[in-house]
Amino acid sequence: MIRQLVKGITAQGLLATPSYTAVPIGDAKLATLAVLTADPLDLTLYAEQYWNSYNASAGPARSNLWAAGRFSSIAPPVPIAAPTQEKPGVPSWDHLAYGYVIENSRASQILRRVVRDYRSGETLGVPTLATRRWLEATEALLHGAGNLIAPWLATSAARQDPEAVRRNAYWRLLGMDLAFGTEDNRPPEFVKATATNTDFVRLFEELLYELWRAISNYKNLVAGNETDQDRIFRIAQELQFVLRSRRIGQMLDREELAAVTVQGWIELSLGDYSPVVDDLKAQSTSSSNRLRSIGDRVGLPAHSKSAALLSMSEPISLLLRTIESEVVTDSNVVMLYQPGTAIGEASRRVITEWSAATGRDLKARAKPVDLNRPRLVRVQ
Repeated sequence: MIRQLVKGITAQGLLATPSYTAVPIGDAKLATLAVLTADPLDLTLYAEQYWNSYNASAGPARSNLWAAGRFSSIAPPVPIAAPTQEKPGVPSWDHLAYGYVIENSRASQILRRVVRDYRSGETLGVPTLATRRWLEATEALLHGAGNLIAPWLATSAARQDPEAVRRNAYWRLLGMDLAFGTEDNRPPEFVKATATNTDFVRLFEELLYELWRAISNYKNLVAGNETDQDRIFRIAQELQFVLRSRRIGQMLDREELAAVTVQGWIELSLGDYSPVVDDLKAQSTSSSNRLRSIGDRVGLPAHSKSAALLSMSEPISLLLRTIESEVVTDSNVVMLYQPGTAIGEASRRVITEWSAATGRDLKARAKPVDLNRPRLVRVQ
């Protein structure tokens, strides 16, 4: 949601209000600062507006409330597919895997410590006005300060820890936990659901292997072309099934929006024009180097593969959203690896960065994945 909001402001511009500067169309720097220094309530209201664009369930009171928000004029992107009673939808916000790879860099815990250190003393110095605004929004977005954002953070008295809620969602949809424990290095505590996609990683890596073969053979028009389009389609279809089976009845949609909003905020906070990066003197040419510098300042090291994890966040979201959207068919499967296209280039980037992050060679198959397993339920 955060990434889409910045793009919307850049494309549409933003009118001035008594307390904020106007943002001209095309000004990416001012659009970024408009979000990073926003009132937490304005971000909350836009999150609700975004949710309602996918699942129109808000009453008139809630609708009137977000109409008064700072970002109400920025229309959320149209959902790829709206949910129905029988079929999961495909929202326009980022895929949960986007949140997973960013959070796996340990950026969330590092920025949590930044907030704590700024709020509890002067070890990090005195923040500027822009960073003070960032602190207010970060405390609300990441930690639910003042309960402003508790509803869409998917937390309550029953689920009090936002990180534990996100870990539960990652486990259910992707079959993976984060690579580290708590901030003080204790084992994490979260509910590990029994219904989880334990086959996701094997299927996904098999797809990436087949896509690499297809990319390598794309211009090979003679004998020896090893591209197996039918297998690529079958693996993509199986991935679509296992992912959407966890979304029946709109399960995980709210949790996914919460996770990608929080991690989108973190990604923006580590990007260009970030006031907290400037205040912490962590300027660098890449988000991963900024994260490493900030981690060093607060005594919490970033993941050693942060560069690969952060680099694949947007491409992996595009690739998995495409697979879940049912647009891939046996006749157009080339879209997943065709050079020069957004999806084809996303696939290439994910292959490179996933290999770097996991240390697994996706250009060599150890053992093919069996796609002929019996199925009990299938989403139509």
